[in-house]
Amino acid sequence: MRASSRRAARESAPGRFQAERRALRKIQVHFEFRQSLLRKVRLAAATADLSYSDYVRKLVGLPFSKIQRPRISLSFSDADLRILAERYAKPEADPQILKRCVLEEITAELEDA
Repeated sequence: MRASSRRAARESAPGRFQAERRALRKIQVHFEFRQSLLRKVRLAAATADLSYSDYVRKLVGLPFSKIQRPRISLSFSDADLRILAERYAKPEADPQILKRCVLEEITAELEDA
């Protein structure tokens, strides 16, 4: 494929493909911190309502954005769902019911603290 036809194809690609193309140009860098320093970064980021990576970006003068929807993602295996169903006395390992039970337990635990 010639360069001019590749450019034309790129320009006609839907917006999401162009965004993906830009993301592919980014370089991901991993940092390893001492445990004590990592704990300080986590606490400072939480206090600033930022993700760890956005907090570090802020510290070094890079652009960052505030968390739009604060959330924690967990992955549950089938075995995890069975354990949670037993813990919460739910007959089926329905992920939505168990999600609600986990949220209620975390809320009760941390709001009392």
